[in-house]
Amino acid sequence: MVFGLFRRKAPVRIAQLYDGLMCASRQPVFYAELGVADSVEGRLEMLMLHVGLVVHRLSQDVSGRESARGLSELFIDDMERSMREIGYDDSGLKRRLKKVVGAFYGRTEATTAALADDQPSALPDVLARNVYGGAVIDPRQLACLADYVRDFARRLADLPVDELVSRGLPSLTSPAISAGEPAFSDLKS
Repeated sequence: MVFGLFRRKAPVRIAQLYDGLMCASRQPVFYAELGVADSVEGRLEMLMLHVGLVVHRLSQDVSGRESARGLSELFIDDMERSMREIGYDDSGLKRRLKKVVGAFYGRTEATTAALADDQPSALPDVLARNVYGGAVIDPRQLACLADYVRDFARRLADLPVDELVSRGLPSLTSPAISAGEPAFSDLKS
């Protein structure tokens, strides 16, 4: 069974948005300074985090729901392509792809719920469980990633949906993880 064979090609703007999310998720600071595993799993977690936040933002506006669906489909198509490149054949691909898609939607739901939660520990708890896989992590690194996620979500919320789709992501460098910021430089001490 070939899953993506009959899918439409993603609109250029959605493909550009996805490329921007790929770049955002691959910022070296996540892996070199914030303790995210520089592995296939760690990079997938960061991509799911970024794509999930944008899908959620697009879904909140009626005019963005089609773009949210297109972005989700593009993510799934990319995962299928990547799994095929790794060498999974049709017999194992469906099961593995289903697991990744379930993880994507589950993590997106958990992250957006944590962002809306009044408890300050809600988002760090979700990030520790999902992005860090429950590994022991420096609380300062976890707090810095949580600040980044809050800031990224806030910048997405401030951007009109049509602008997000037509012009792309807000600045990739978040003040929460910029090298010149005290919160980030404190990690080095």
